[in-house]
Amino acid sequence: MDNGKIGTDKLHAEIIKLQTENEHLKRLLEHSETGLQTALSAISHELRNILTLLVGSARFLEQDHPELICDKIWQSLWTDLLHMQTFLMDLSSFKSLQNISLSRKLCDLNAVLQEICRDCQPLFDGTHKCLIFLCPKAPVILYADARKLAHVFTNLIKNALEALSSTGTVSLCIREALPEEASLICQRTAAAIEVKDTGTGLSKEQQEKIFEPFYSEKSGGTGLGLSIAQAIINAHSGMITVASAAGKGTVFTVLLPKLPTASVTDCLQEPDSCKKTAK
Repeated sequence: MDNGKIGTDKLHAEIIKLQTENEHLKRLLEHSETGLQTALSAISHELRNILTLLVGSARFLEQDHPELICDKIWQSLWTDLLHMQTFLMDLSSFKSLQNISLSRKLCDLNAVLQEICRDCQPLFDGTHKCLIFLCPKAPVILYADARKLAHVFTNLIKNALEALSSTGTVSLCIREALPEEASLICQRTAAAIEVKDTGTGLSKEQQEKIFEPFYSEKSGGTGLGLSIAQAIINAHSGMITVASAAGKGTVFTVLLPKLPTASVTDCLQEPDSCKKTAK
């Protein structure tokens, strides 16, 4: 038998061996993920039960001793309880994203984001901080889950607000994606939504970790908000990226597939479906 034939046989055997090992590792990973989900469900369930008892007890105490309302330690206790509630809600959302399902409808992205800005405006009122919304005159039609997109952009706006010092600006801008941007999500055309702030900015290390679950340097942060946002955008066949520099602000860019022009005309004949969104 010639050396070439021996070499081919050995290579083929190695390929089969690697394929077998790959399948084995894949099954181990799936088993590990299933175990993690089961553990998260059990932990969050127990924590919710305990939290419900704590909140109930605290409310009874407050009713019997109204003077507690002015106590700093009591206020701190309620802050911690509310933080725990937020964490458990985020954890529940994070778990559900493992099998995320979208309720897609035709929607005008301009209308969806305009309503989000209206809902977020009270957070800026009475401060030296400003929220700006810029969008094209023509509707930007998507086939998307407006409720889940609202979750994403509300989270991004709130994060941007928290990144500001005593003054600053948060801007939400919808534009046509550049060809090279659209190609990143395998589209010829796409919508690009930018959420910019003039805040403290992020280091290179922070940008690399910012979408990792449970990563947060924010006081009281759960570290799940951006992971959830990324999963929702990915489910829409889109992409979310971050660009920043310390002291120079941050911009999150979300790329989403747009409907073909021919479909836009059909959507405009159904204004109710286009404008419907959820708070």
